[in-house]
Amino acid sequence: MKKVLVVSIVLLLVTFIMAETTIVFWHHESPAHRVAAFQKVIDLFEQEYPDIKVVQQVVPWDDAYTKTLAAINAGTTPDFQFSLPDLTITAYQANGIIPLGELIEEIDEKYDFIDSQLEPYMINGNYWGIPIWTMPMVLIYRPSIIEKYLETSELPKNWNELLLAAQKITLKAAAEGEEIYGIGLTAGNNLCTQEQVYTIMANVGVELFDENGNLTFNSPETLRAVEFYKDLFKFSPPGATGWAWGEIEMNFAAGKIAMMPYFGGLQKRFFDMGIYDLDGVPQPFPIDGQRSSLVFPNDIHVFKSAKEKGHLEEVYEFIRFIMRPEINAILTAQTEPGSFVPVTVAAQESDAYWNDPIINQFEHLNRVIVDEIEYGKLYGFETGSVVNLAIGSISGANLLAEMIQNVVTEKYTIEEAVSNTTERMREFLEE
Repeated sequence: MKKVLVVSIVLLLVTFIMAETTIVFWHHESPAHRVAAFQKVIDLFEQEYPDIKVVQQVVPWDDAYTKTLAAINAGTTPDFQFSLPDLTITAYQANGIIPLGELIEEIDEKYDFIDSQLEPYMINGNYWGIPIWTMPMVLIYRPSIIEKYLETSELPKNWNELLLAAQKITLKAAAEGEEIYGIGLTAGNNLCTQEQVYTIMANVGVELFDENGNLTFNSPETLRAVEFYKDLFKFSPPGATGWAWGEIEMNFAAGKIAMMPYFGGLQKRFFDMGIYDLDGVPQPFPIDGQRSSLVFPNDIHVFKSAKEKGHLEEVYEFIRFIMRPEINAILTAQTEPGSFVPVTVAAQESDAYWNDPIINQFEHLNRVIVDEIEYGKLYGFETGSVVNLAIGSISGANLLAEMIQNVVTEKYTIEEAVSNTTERMREFLEE
C-alpha cells in the first residue's frame, strides 16, 4: 500500500509539472526597484494562475535591438517582450512577431485605451504592439528656485517667457555666486537629447513624414524649433553638450537646474530623500504654436515563438492581467512613478493609481502628466499610424540628437544641420 501511495504521489507530481506552462519575457528596465515591481506583478499572477509560471529576463537597452534580431534569426526568442515603437517596428520588419488587433479590441472595450497611444503600433492595417504604459514629457521644476529667482510662483506659458525666465535665473544666480541654471537641456548624442528636442519641435507642429510617408523634416517649423533649442541651451549648465539621463537628473536633484522638459520619474528619488520641492506644468509653446510635447508609449509585442510553442493563450492571460487597473497601478506607479503612466482611461481613473504614496505626494505634477497624454506626439508617428517603416532605423540612429549636438557646438549652422539630417534620414528610406 505504501508503494502504491508513493507511486500515486509521484504520478500526481509528474502530472502537475507537465501541466505547468512556463512563459518567458524580456524587458530592459534594469534598476532593482523596477525589477522588483515586475516580480510583484508576476507573483500575483502566479497566485491566480498556478499552472502558469512567468520568468522575467533583463536585457539592457544597449543590447535590445541586436539581441532581438539575433534571437529572431536564430529562433530563440522569448514569448514576448516589453518594447518601444521603433523596437516593435524592427521586430516586425524581421518577421518575428504576430498581430494583436483582436486582443487590443478586447482590452479597449473593457478599459478604454487612449487612442493616440495605439497609433505607433498600427502597421499596414493591424496592431503589432499593445501599449502597457506611456511616458509624457512636461516642464518639471523646483518651486523654491522659481520663487527665489523669479520672485513669483507663476511658470512660463510660452517660448518668450521661458527664454526670459531661464536667462533671468541663470544671470541672477551667477550674480549671487550661485551655480544654478535656468533650464536643463542636453545635447549629447543620445535618446535623452532626442526626446527633449522633439518636445520643442512638437510645439510648432514639426512632422518627419506626411500622411503618405513622404519625408517632410526640412521645414520652416523644424528650423524654428532648432533655433529656439539653441537659444535656450545657452542657459543650461556647461558640459551639457555631452549629457544624458544620469547627468541631468543628478544636477536637477542637486538643485543646479530650475526647470527642464522631462519625464516625471524623479519623483521616487525626491520622495525617498524626503524632498518635495518638485512640480510641473505643461510644456510652454509659442503664441502661434500648439500645446504639445513628447509622449512615448511602451508596448508588449508577442513573438511568433509563443504561438509555435503553444503558449499564446498563457501570454494573452498575462497581458489581460497586467491591464487590470489595480495591477497596472503596480506596473506604473510602483515601477517608476511619474515616468510610467497608464494608457487606459480605467487605469488613469483608478484609486489604486492615485492612492499610491508617491503619486499622491506629487498629485498636481501627476495630474499635469496624465493630462499631457491627450496633447502629446511621438516623432515619426504624427499622422496617426506608421506611415514609413524607416522611422525605426531613424529613431535608433538618434539623428535628432546628433543634429542638435552639431548645432549647439556650432559645427554646423542650423540650416546645414537640418539639411544634413534630412539627407541622413533619406538614406534610411532608400535601404
